[in-house]
Amino acid sequence: MELIDYNRFVWRVDKNVPGRHIREAGGGEAVEDIWKLTKHGEQNLFIGTYATSTVPLSPEALFAHVRNAWLSLRWELPTIAAKTAHDWHGAGKPPTIYIVYDEVKSDEDIEQWLEETTEIFPTYGAENKTLDDLRYDVGQEPIPVNDYDWQTFLYLVPYSSTKFGLLLRTAHTTFDGAGVKILMTRLFKHLAAYIGDPVEYASSQKEKLRWGTGDEANALPLFITEILREEEAEVKDDRDNVLSEAKRAEPRDGPEYWATLGQVMEELVGGMPRQHPFKSFIEPRFDPTTSKPKTRRYEHRFTVEQSQAIHRAGLQHGLGSSPSNPNQKLTVNHLVHGALSLLPIYDNPLPADTDALVYYFGLVDARQRLGKDYRTSPLDYPGYCLGVSSLHIPAKLFHQYDAEKQKKELVFAFAKEVRREYVKQAAFPALLAIEPQQGELMMGGPAPPPWVGPAYAADGKGAVYLYPVYKAGKDEKTIIEIDDFFLGLNKCDPGPFFRCYEWKGRIILSVDYNEFAVSEETIKQWMGLWVDLLLSVTV
Repeated sequence: MELIDYNRFVWRVDKNVPGRHIREAGGGEAVEDIWKLTKHGEQNLFIGTYATSTVPLSPEALFAHVRNAWLSLRWELPTIAAKTAHDWHGAGKPPTIYIVYDEVKSDEDIEQWLEETTEIFPTYGAENKTLDDLRYDVGQEPIPVNDYDWQTFLYLVPYSSTKFGLLLRTAHTTFDGAGVKILMTRLFKHLAAYIGDPVEYASSQKEKLRWGTGDEANALPLFITEILREEEAEVKDDRDNVLSEAKRAEPRDGPEYWATLGQVMEELVGGMPRQHPFKSFIEPRFDPTTSKPKTRRYEHRFTVEQSQAIHRAGLQHGLGSSPSNPNQKLTVNHLVHGALSLLPIYDNPLPADTDALVYYFGLVDARQRLGKDYRTSPLDYPGYCLGVSSLHIPAKLFHQYDAEKQKKELVFAFAKEVRREYVKQAAFPALLAIEPQQGELMMGGPAPPPWVGPAYAADGKGAVYLYPVYKAGKDEKTIIEIDDFFLGLNKCDPGPFFRCYEWKGRIILSVDYNEFAVSEETIKQWMGLWVDLLLSVTV
């Protein structure tokens, strides 16, 4: 196998179209686009944020500020105005996928983009409808519909003079879950500045935003393989305290690269046929060749006290850990993911001698594998930056316990298997570097069957990438506070997408599902069991 040509993923000027910048989509970017194309918009991504402004505003004034902030964000993050295009190579062959950016050439270009990518929904606020309602109503059709269509949109719902919601909808090709939180934080920084001191900030932005020069293209985010981490020495202070540990380079070639690629692909391909599925789908099964899916989101929020108890349970279970063996601790995510892995086994019992796996595409935020300049601040890299390897949780472990009387023990046992898989994943020396070649290999093989198990994303502490408070103006007063948020994505395949995150001290579980593939009643039963399993570790 030859090493992939990394130059394919470098931004270049399109010689045939003045002002157009283009590069190939690579790795997860390309896989996301293929899923969108072949599965009715599978994985189209959403983030909804509920916010409070300390400055009362009319809906019209707020929307004007939102549009100005959206425009300011485009200057520093042009990919919110990116498009997708394809070169097709015949039946049965994956297309070449391009990410495209066209420079602004006139005020008319700006106005057209703002008009077509932003919208206000005052009736939703008047009727006290949620951003989930809006997402359900406007977000079912795949985006982009055609090549060179817009693929990132911003919707405003004003609830009162000080309360509002913003819903971002995007194709997932250019942003991952952490990326859309970074995007929203940057947007809220601009929005707070426009609200806090509209005249001064508008004036300063007018000087900065030199549309028509093409300068905004200088801010196009580089592809991950152009900015991988280089070797970093340990840094100590004058008292010999370690400030920063030594870090190895993320190799784009060589023995560690090929060993990582080989093992990751072997386990991806070898584990999938052993995936243990859910059973309780709607019959007859959803057929994407004759029907379009519809996605709903359902969530559960633990109290602060329950969340703290779950956290303590993991720490107490790992009291035997030591500096030389720190991996004995169980994090909240270990427990959440371990409990989730039990759902398909409860739903679809199997024999004790099974070799089945609760199988996942293990998605991990890989920004720590980027160069130092792209991880100095959590906001440094808003692009797509997920590492992926399969996680194999042996289902036979279930039969070592009484499924009704030993739920706590089951959760701990499966959480330890999750931890083991996470440790193995973290040890891959080139997990992010292999992404473009890994994606190409995945797309070059036969299409896998519909996903019928759980998919999962551990979103962690929301405030890492989505800042809760925004100050602006000469006095640096608080202008905007984020009250709440959620992430969601569209589903076509029967297997739902589960996620967990923390906001303001509360653990939040959610699930996105195709309501034509699995019933609301079943989803509520699965969520109820997930919650029950997690609470079992607290007693």
